[in-house]
Amino acid sequence: MSIAETIKEQLLAMEQQVEEEKLFLVGYLIPMVDLIPQGDLNDLEWFAEFALFVEDAVESDGLNDRDVEQLAEIFEALQPEEA
Repeated sequence: MSIAETIKEQLLAMEQQVEEEKLFLVGYLIPMVDLIPQGDLNDLEWFAEFALFVEDAVESDGLNDRDVEQLAEIFEALQPEEA
């Protein structure tokens, strides 16, 4: 299973049990997973690209500081192990 598929599965599972204040953010991330191609990237490289993409989206969408803090918590939970 690719890192993108793993992350998407984790987000979908998280969506079912996350506290209400993070629900929007989990839903915000799910469609973004499919926008980052795996290509020749290893898991950590893909995750870094995903994080940069989300960071850019957060800036252009104008999410508030609390949302950014909660996204950081979600990303910490999703961070892949180093190989």
